[in-house]
Amino acid sequence: MTSRRDLLATLGTVSLAGFAGCSALPFGDGQDEKSDDVALPAATVEPISWPESPFPVAVPSTLAETHRDRARELLTAVPVDPAVPNSAVAEELQSDRERAADRLETDTQEPWPTQELSRWRDRRHAAATVRGTYRAATGEDDAEAVTERRRAVRDELSAFVSAHEYRASSPLEAVLVHAPIEELVSDCRRRTRPGSGYPADPVADPFQAGDAVGLVEFADATLADARGLRDAYLADRSNTSAQWVPLSDTSEQLQIALAHTRSTVQDFLEHDEPPFDADLDGTAGRWLFTEASRRVETMAEEHDVYRDDGDYARAILVAGRTLAAIEALRTTIDGINGDAYRDEVTVESVTRTAERAREALAAIDASESPELAAQLCRPALDTVELLPEVIEEGYADAGRVQGELAWAELYARAVPAATAFVSERLG
Repeated sequence: MTSRRDLLATLGTVSLAGFAGCSALPFGDGQDEKSDDVALPAATVEPISWPESPFPVAVPSTLAETHRDRARELLTAVPVDPAVPNSAVAEELQSDRERAADRLETDTQEPWPTQELSRWRDRRHAAATVRGTYRAATGEDDAEAVTERRRAVRDELSAFVSAHEYRASSPLEAVLVHAPIEELVSDCRRRTRPGSGYPADPVADPFQAGDAVGLVEFADATLADARGLRDAYLADRSNTSAQWVPLSDTSEQLQIALAHTRSTVQDFLEHDEPPFDADLDGTAGRWLFTEASRRVETMAEEHDVYRDDGDYARAILVAGRTLAAIEALRTTIDGINGDAYRDEVTVESVTRTAERAREALAAIDASESPELAAQLCRPALDTVELLPEVIEEGYADAGRVQGELAWAELYARAVPAATAFVSERLG
């Protein structure tokens, strides 16, 4: 789990929530008095086995190799002991270089090739940032080069989007292929917006200069991966056709279904505190309800954004996830009303909940479409995967861990039905 350690080191505990999508992290904010004294051993939550990659064809290893080679090239241009006039800048720059170099020599150990590409883009970004900082600190002004390269990437992105026909052998494969491509396109577009961010005096602010250089490098790498995934798929499939209309129609059907289904739990989404008679403080039920209700709201909002942007492949995936999240919330409500999730939190109760979550996640392979199920189950997979390291690093409150695990179990058990529902509408 080396890449997760990279994240713990570079993002800090607060950012862990954003990475895993877990609102209940970081742990131990003082609200869980009944369980914050339960020390969880590192092995309480065992690592999970991920399903096979849902991307329909093999992802070329050359994509990651290109990022690695480019990152090494960038770092090679920066001395191990950079001679920078400002000693404080020199010290921080040297530390950044060492960290970037260490990450380049560490395996990513990601379960899916698309996730591996993401890690290598991050590492290439870090190397470019170091290189840009060094050049600025030694008197080189890259403002014009950054502006020109950003414009070039933006033009290439525009051409890519214009030619993007959502070709696939079926609507289902169109979702599996083009959802990650849509995400890459969105990331690239966000990083190539006008305005360089490059400082007027790079010597005075070399780290801002480095950030600007790193950002455009990241955008270039992101677009390259979008193009690489599309080309890899089309090279493997001889019979494809444009799937934009089927995806648009399916997305509209799912939008209607979501509006109806969400209305069944709307009353439980309008409370700052869990709307139950019993005191849930310190119980797994409190954190389970908090997570289950938050997931419904954030996924629904995410779905609306993708729909508005015309990213129908991503909208379809998130619609399926939202349906599963709504079912998990309904089960949560029924369980808490039936006095479940209210018992004392112990190491044993967390361990049992972890095992149930693992069993539920393992069962998604038997879904009607294992690839689609794997994509829909991604939020639960991310949640459970992160927890062992969070516990090991000492950030785990037992009540919240059990609540997160309980949510992952309920969500994973709802995924097969959501998968069938989406698959039927894709045809």
